[in-house]
Amino acid sequence: MIKVKRLTRKMTMAIIIMGAIEALIFGIVCDIGKSWGPILGSTGAVLNLLSLKNDIEKMAHKKTTKGWMVGFFGRYLFSASLLLIGGLVSFETLIGVFVGLMNLKIVSFIAWRWLD
Repeated sequence: MIKVKRLTRKMTMAIIIMGAIEALIFGIVCDIGKSWGPILGSTGAVLNLLSLKNDIEKMAHKKTTKGWMVGFFGRYLFSASLLLIGGLVSFETLIGVFVGLMNLKIVSFIAWRWLD
């Protein structure tokens, strides 16, 4: 059995570290005012990860796959709202939020190495 709590903690820390590095890079390249885009996106990625973990635990506890659509659409609506907020500020912030949200995808590709 995969230790979900430990894996989620490792994934969360990896997302936070990647977001901090991306914010530093955005602060150097674009402007220090635009560096909150990757931080906002990384925060959204962490919240999406925790929401996904919560939905999986609920489905495992109920021993059914019913009810996954609400969480699925909720996570995508949340990500879309973050992208809208970033897009309303500036193009650089939109790119930063997108990069921050992609941290969840990147970390999920490397997370299999952390399995016991």
